[in-house]
Amino acid sequence: MARRRRRRYYKSKKVSLEVILALVAFMIFVVFSIIRAIVTGIIHIEAYFVKQNTFLQTAFILGLIGFVLLFAWINNELRNKRKEQLIRLQQERDQEERREILRKRNLGLLKEMDPFEFEEYVACVFRCAGFEYEVTKRTGDGGKDIILRREDELRLVECKRYTTTKVGRSDIQKFHSAIMECSAKEGFFVTTGEFSKQALECASDKPIQTINGEHLLSLIEQYAGFEKEVLEHLVQEPLFVRVNFVLFEYFCKYAGFSTKCVED
Repeated sequence: MARRRRRRYYKSKKVSLEVILALVAFMIFVVFSIIRAIVTGIIHIEAYFVKQNTFLQTAFILGLIGFVLLFAWINNELRNKRKEQLIRLQQERDQEERREILRKRNLGLLKEMDPFEFEEYVACVFRCAGFEYEVTKRTGDGGKDIILRREDELRLVECKRYTTTKVGRSDIQKFHSAIMECSAKEGFFVTTGEFSKQALECASDKPIQTINGEHLLSLIEQYAGFEKEVLEHLVQEPLFVRVNFVLFEYFCKYAGFSTKCVED
């Protein structure tokens, strides 16, 4: 029985190898045939082209150059359109992110957040401030929740979503150790609660900015709220409308006409 099984195994393996070799040979034949057909076509075109007069040859070359330029222009336009679409999508994502931040800017809502959701929220606020961010893993983060980068400078953020508990001196010391270990320029300790007196004294002589709940709301208004108000203002009154109206008003004034609105 064992010998029969071995024979069947070797026989099936031999058949599969033969099929693979046949397929490879067929693919080589197909590729060779295509290359041969292309070369033959080029030779016939060249022979026909040589028989024509100089005018037709020049026209053909100019037409070929024009086709290449047209193809390059179309390709460039498609690239620019795609790039504009990507920029527009990114702007829409940024605006939606800011709207989401503003929806949750109430301190009570921040305190009810899941701790990890709060870290992502704070990271988005710093992103609105112009930082590139990376949220660290949930366990074993080494005393830092968010890593910020801007202009080749590293900054760290530690988040504490507290309701009644205050940030203590030991929390500041642990965060300072993480800053020194990462060679960061400074750190931001963010909490929805408050800092104890000992914690503030400990952070006063260290590269650590303490941000309590009220300060966090101010940052949200500064980096997320202001830009949203500007965007809404531009939507209501586009820039080109304002510019054209100013030019129109100046022309009417120069010509001696009044620009007051007439009521129906």
